[in-house]
Amino acid sequence: MPVPIALEPIAALFDWPDDELDEADFLTEILDATGATLLLDIANVHANARNRGADPLALLDRLPLGRVAYAHVAGGAEQGGFYHDTHTDPVPPAVLDLVGELCARHRPPALLLERDGRWPPASALRAELDAIAAASGYPAVT
Repeated sequence: MPVPIALEPIAALFDWPDDELDEADFLTEILDATGATLLLDIANVHANARNRGADPLALLDRLPLGRVAYAHVAGGAEQGGFYHDTHTDPVPPAVLDLVGELCARHRPPALLLERDGRWPPASALRAELDAIAAASGYPAVT
């Protein structure tokens, strides 16, 4: 393709029955076949591990982190026994911890807060951005 593209893995509630590839292998195979880069949603890593009863660090370690074009992070909520990446709730501590783990392994070129609704007051949003910066080692933006 003449224009670079980054692919984002989805937040999932379960594994596909009798899957031949796990998430990391499937994603790596797609990236290898297409030459695309990875848009890494740290909240999706948390959600997928949480919903599948897996270790989020084990998933993070198997992802092709050297292919990350940029990363973003969002909040979510527990609902009906599952974690949903809502983009409307504050980023929870477990996701902030994953941001730190990602940046310790491979610092993404950019890190973005993804928020689609239920906007908090400006002071709370600044505090959330500062917490992300502190977890990642990037400079505070506020």
